[in-house]
Amino acid sequence: MIRIGIAGASGYTGIELVRLLTHHPKAEVVRLFAHSHSGDLVGSVYPHLTHRFHQWRYESLSPAAIDDLDVLFLALPHGQSQHLYEWLSTTHLKIIDLSADFRLRTTQDYQRGYGVPHHRPDVLGHIPLGLPELYRDQIRGASYVACPGCYATSVMLGLYPLASAGLLPDGVVIDAKSGVSGAGRGPKESLMYCEVNEGFSAYGTYTHRHVPEMEMVLGKRVFFSPHLVPMNRGILSSMYVPIPQGDAIEALYDRYRDEPFVCVNPGGNPSTATVTGSNMAMIWLHWVEGCQQLVVFGAIDNVIKGASGQGIQCMNVMLGLPETMGLPMVAHYY
Repeated sequence: MIRIGIAGASGYTGIELVRLLTHHPKAEVVRLFAHSHSGDLVGSVYPHLTHRFHQWRYESLSPAAIDDLDVLFLALPHGQSQHLYEWLSTTHLKIIDLSADFRLRTTQDYQRGYGVPHHRPDVLGHIPLGLPELYRDQIRGASYVACPGCYATSVMLGLYPLASAGLLPDGVVIDAKSGVSGAGRGPKESLMYCEVNEGFSAYGTYTHRHVPEMEMVLGKRVFFSPHLVPMNRGILSSMYVPIPQGDAIEALYDRYRDEPFVCVNPGGNPSTATVTGSNMAMIWLHWVEGCQQLVVFGAIDNVIKGASGQGIQCMNVMLGLPETMGLPMVAHYY
């Protein structure tokens, strides 16, 4: 069994990792780290885990606490992983970093996205981006992988076939909607029930922290406008691409034909219901002949394919396991 620790195990991403890994046939969760809850019973924070983790307590992450692990997931706020890199990089562990600290290639992009300087510029650009559909060869055998953000995952999967064919122009408009869990579990006034319920709000137009990731992978500027929807989870990104003709566009997406977690033109209307609770990414292509526009819709579960599930997918690739192992492929739908 693969012995696993999860740092940040009290947040939404961390707790989803716990849930998914308890059903992974080759994984055993043996350490749960959460600095803000260190010493607390796991069941006192998440009662639904009381039976599975009876008398388990959260602990603080330290070198001594990871000696018996094979894999460590980092589900930490941005700014923390970079300060742990010095000692984590010298361990025997496989590290799957779900934070933002090593996704980008330059300190300028990190500063632009997160508003703070990066303290390990020597490492940026040397860690594979944890999106197996695009970077599987780099992930395979790597000791440290940095997974992309949730919005970025839906956009990069949706537009990369066009970008790789040289058909993606600058300034593509991306109109994206996300459930509230994408903002994390920390208390924020803007996420209070009365602020979110029965509302639909835009935020971070062109300034969202995932924009540098999208532009790094796609090689083009994008005009990204995210919105908060009063639902728990799910992302639907609508991407508007001016293209002279729509013929043979679908053929570009054949690159995903053998991808277990990507489905192109699944039928029906683009909807987060098709992915909620699964590690799937659904992509719909709609050519509007009258205005020579291709509309690409991309739907993912932001907590699974946008975070925890993608991390486990990367772990499977890193360790040479079947890529689908332990990961849900069918959505809840309702």
